[in-house]
Amino acid sequence: MIDGGRREKLLRELSISLVSGLILAIAGKLYASWAATAWARSAWLVLPAVVAAAGTAFAVTRYRHHSGRRQVFLLVSAFVQKHWVAELVENLVRSLDRHGIDLVLKIPPYEYGGHGQLQQLAELKRNSRAFLGGFVMAADSAANRVEFERFCRSLRIPIVFIDSSPFEHVRDFPPNAAFVGCEDAEIGARSAESVARILRDRGVPSPSVLVVGSNEHSGRQDAFATQLRAAVATVEITINDQGRFDRGRAAGIVGQMLQEAHRRGTAVDVVFCTNDEMALGAVDAVQKRAAVGEGIGDPVIVGVDGTREAIATIDAGGTRFRSTVVQESGRVAEVAVSNLLRLREREPLDVRTYIRTMIYPLGDASAAVSGPRGVRQSDAS
Repeated sequence: MIDGGRREKLLRELSISLVSGLILAIAGKLYASWAATAWARSAWLVLPAVVAAAGTAFAVTRYRHHSGRRQVFLLVSAFVQKHWVAELVENLVRSLDRHGIDLVLKIPPYEYGGHGQLQQLAELKRNSRAFLGGFVMAADSAANRVEFERFCRSLRIPIVFIDSSPFEHVRDFPPNAAFVGCEDAEIGARSAESVARILRDRGVPSPSVLVVGSNEHSGRQDAFATQLRAAVATVEITINDQGRFDRGRAAGIVGQMLQEAHRRGTAVDVVFCTNDEMALGAVDAVQKRAAVGEGIGDPVIVGVDGTREAIATIDAGGTRFRSTVVQESGRVAEVAVSNLLRLREREPLDVRTYIRTMIYPLGDASAAVSGPRGVRQSDAS
């Protein structure tokens, strides 16, 4: 079976051959007619011009098919020390390579800066003819929803939003746009079920849980808090949404919280971070406080993403990093590329596609809440 990329290339080459053949056939017919007339003596002067015209048409046709139309762009919201984004880029490149398509990475001047992304959108709009489609990880999606909508509607190429979407409902998506990623509410709920199991196993009567999150994915911490309070009525939850998915910032937040708990003579039982970078920052803070001899108790750390570094840290042991909710970047990339190509061919597809998450490690008791892996479509709301 021929894949989409090879099939498109074969059809393109066939169309070019047919066009050039048709031009040469017409030129030959004209020459034959002229040869039968009194103008036959001067036909040799016309023939080179006809052949040159055919060659020019052939070259122009090939140029129109090959000039910058085998690449797509990826506009990210942040990139520095964002291991899940780096792994997503790697998987997108591999998936696109199978279709003969190159990936152009666009990084805004400010991490998670909505204004920086708007500047990039303006540039991409001016150069949209260079791309056959694009992927966007939206920053400040709620505030910039109108701008993202205008961007999509101004282009004739497909746009697939990854990880975060500026559109709340399916009906809000422009015809050339779609979303692929993991659902924040599912991530939060799955993390809460995992933490609830940990707390029940420990038998803590009034547990204290610190949530380190970010306003970029507030749905994760909100769903986590709602589900955990429903499962453990006596839990005390403190939410700090200033982590910005940054390891250093998270380490500072967790370190300060541990110091305050030490002064009060209390403990932090669980630290839930809404991505693995911040969870690793929590590990750094716990190890730093333990190194100076502070009694920090035995806090369990739970993250989100399933990055290679996080999984390696969990597997190695020796830290309090217990588990992570895995967002499979490889699966996200495969579905995103498939949906972009389907949008390009105007094939029907679900506007929002959610990739199911799972808990790592699988051998942990919390894996019982992981559910089936795979893809599910959103509702029609």
